Amino acid sequence: MKYFDAADIAVYALSYDEADALRDFRDAHGITYTLLSDPDSDVIRSFGILNTLIDTTDHPWYGIPYPGTYVVNPEGTITHKFFDNNLAVRAGPEQLLRAAQGQPMLESKANETAPDAIQVSVALDGNTLASTVQKDLVVSFSVPAGRHVYAEPAPRGSMAVDVVLDENKRLVQRRLVRPTSAPHTLAGTSESFQVHDGVFELRLPLTVNGGFGGGSTEISVSGEVRWQSCDNEVCDIPAGQRFEL
Repeated sequence: MKYFDAADIAVYALSYDEADALRDFRDAHGITYTLLSDPDSDVIRSFGILNTLIDTTDHPWYGIPYPGTYVVNPEGTITHKFFDNNLAVRAGPEQLLRAAQGQPMLESKANETAPDAIQVSVALDGNTLASTVQKDLVVSFSVPAGRHVYAEPAPRGSMAVDVVLDENKRLVQRRLVRPTSAPHTLAGTSESFQVHDGVFELRLPLTVNGGFGGGSTEISVSGEVRWQSCDNEVCDIPAGQRFEL
């Protein structure tokens, strides 16, 4: 919570439970952010997140929201939504902070000085993974001036930049988040395709599958980053870099 407090960002949790039940829950678990009681689900309905899968005929759970997170600006406008098909998965605090502070979910710093060769680094946003909490595997690229890597979709017979994880039943991954690509046209043939250049990030959302692991608190994230780079005349053979965190 200290990072949210430092950024002057208020955190609230909304529930259809009565205030007394939320108070007991807060005290039992040492929760420091504000819990809001919405026993008639009026606010839940106004946000459009009433769980319509629950039977309305006197089911004790009727009135709960679909689990997820909204980022709302001071004017009351929803700026970001975080929901997942897996009802147990929640956005990680790093993702929420970036959204609430108006930071792009993907960094693009093409004005930075590029190296002489492609450089790739891999890190986990927040350094730790926990069951049901979604975190991003962040892959940072630095592409030398005058060169580019293929974006998706790559030309036939070529390789688009990608992140491929080793098989691990304890990891659940979502679709790779890619930055906006730019068109590149070959002068000789007028053939056009999409590329990335300069400095950019790929983000692969991950969460831990709590059904595997036998209670182990350690997990390895490993795989390979793949790309193919070109200049205006020739392309290198596809390249890859292994990683393990």
